[in-house]
Amino acid sequence: MAAETRPSRYRRLRKASDLSTATTASPLSKRICMGKKCTSYEDRISSLPEEILLMILGKLDTRTTVTTTILSKRWRDLPRCLPTSYNLAVDDILPPRYHRLKRLNMEAKAAYETEKIVHKLTDIYAIKARHERWMTTIRPLTAILERYERRAMRRYIKQVNAFLLAPKNVRQRWPVQKLRLQTLGRWHENIDEWITTAIAKWGVEDFELVVDGFCLGYDLKQLDTYRSLRLERLALSNCEAVCAWNCLTVKRLTKLSLSEGSFMGLLNDILANCVQLTDFRVAFSSYYRAKVRIYAPSSKLKNLQVDRCNFGKIYLICLPCLETFVCRGRPTKLSYGEVPQLRHVRLDYIQTEDNDIDDESGTKRTYPPSKFFKKIPKLDSLVLQFKGTQMWIEPFVVLSEFSQLKKLFIANVPVNWDILWILLLLDATPALESLHVHIDNNSEDRTAGDLCASLDVGVQQDRYRHLKELVVAGFDGLGWQAGFVRLIMKRSPLLRRVHLLDGEVRDDEGELGDLQIVPRHREWHECERAEVLDDLTTGFRWPPQIILE
Repeated sequence: MAAETRPSRYRRLRKASDLSTATTASPLSKRICMGKKCTSYEDRISSLPEEILLMILGKLDTRTTVTTTILSKRWRDLPRCLPTSYNLAVDDILPPRYHRLKRLNMEAKAAYETEKIVHKLTDIYAIKARHERWMTTIRPLTAILERYERRAMRRYIKQVNAFLLAPKNVRQRWPVQKLRLQTLGRWHENIDEWITTAIAKWGVEDFELVVDGFCLGYDLKQLDTYRSLRLERLALSNCEAVCAWNCLTVKRLTKLSLSEGSFMGLLNDILANCVQLTDFRVAFSSYYRAKVRIYAPSSKLKNLQVDRCNFGKIYLICLPCLETFVCRGRPTKLSYGEVPQLRHVRLDYIQTEDNDIDDESGTKRTYPPSKFFKKIPKLDSLVLQFKGTQMWIEPFVVLSEFSQLKKLFIANVPVNWDILWILLLLDATPALESLHVHIDNNSEDRTAGDLCASLDVGVQQDRYRHLKELVVAGFDGLGWQAGFVRLIMKRSPLLRRVHLLDGEVRDDEGELGDLQIVPRHREWHECERAEVLDDLTTGFRWPPQIILE
């Protein structure tokens, strides 16, 4: 057998840049002189006060914080606060290519469903043929996705086991207040042990479990055997709570969130048994109910959120402590009953091609605003977001009067919608003090006919006698926008401030149900600014303060 020859080694060729750097390098004496002038070896950070050093440590992650112990004795002796909130997600392990392939898989499925609807397939053979073509497209992607998932879940299970199933002395040293687990439903052998260990042994106060794919089940009654549980907030996504909602664990909850397969429609049972519950959220539920009646006279619920659920109409029959109600998703009719403490309502409705056809008549589904304000109590704040490719709000007079409404925020108004419905809604708010309107300039252009019809109907002087502030976001100086602002100014004798700016709206993280305007910088030409301001103030003897930015 011939002797193996070692691979030849090649010297690295020096680049031209290396040669130029070497030839232009400063001599040793010059570097020494520069070092004397600049004391680069002096540790100035360690000489800072301890309070500032602790602030620096507080901005670092756990691994970097521990690494700072090797810098000096002073860094080693600094007290370190370990984090009390952890997020263990399998998405952090999956590579970016997995997410790209998954997105392609979802797009292929959406195209298949759209094709069935467009062609109105009823023949079983035609449906089967298209299904075979679709399976031929996604079968290779599915195999690759499953391979990525198996590899990621092996690492994820080891990671979570090493964290949760640690020795008792480690658990006593590291308290955990908030824990979030995001896993895949196909590998569910360890889910029960993880939930029980986190809540019962680690004493987690805020626990969230997100399961992607298959829906799982967990029996909350097995936690009743443990004492001194500190669980206050429970968030389950695609994990059904297998219990009658009468166990001791849920009676201590103050916040509960159920998403996707976790919600099975037992609203009244949940509110009746969770006696300490103050915040409740139901999201992304495909469980269809034509009518949902909520009756919980003994409930302490203050905040209720219904996000993108398949409900036809919601009856808030009795919630004596309810203060804030938020409803998002498809247009859902609302009826208010005994809710004396309700002061803030937010409705985010969007009508898409999936829910814009009336099943009975076969025409486009439209709604008058009164369908969302039936028997509404005296509110202080109302936030509305009505969106869609075509206008689905009927410009009818609002029968319910908001006699005490102080603040109205209408966001993401499409520019191709008629604004008459906004004017009719304002006519039902005699005590309004603050009006915020955000215009979505990304939609189609408005026609001139709709503008004239909207701005000339029902003009009444001094209609909004208490309005003091008007904010219009997304203002770009178009004629119909200036006409809308002038109309509000004519009807508001006490209006003192008009703020016109370009920006977008986002959820206010500090207050449930509120929106905040994020301004965008726009440079107005002097001539354009003067023309807009002159158009707004013409005919006013004492115009309000106008801020244009």
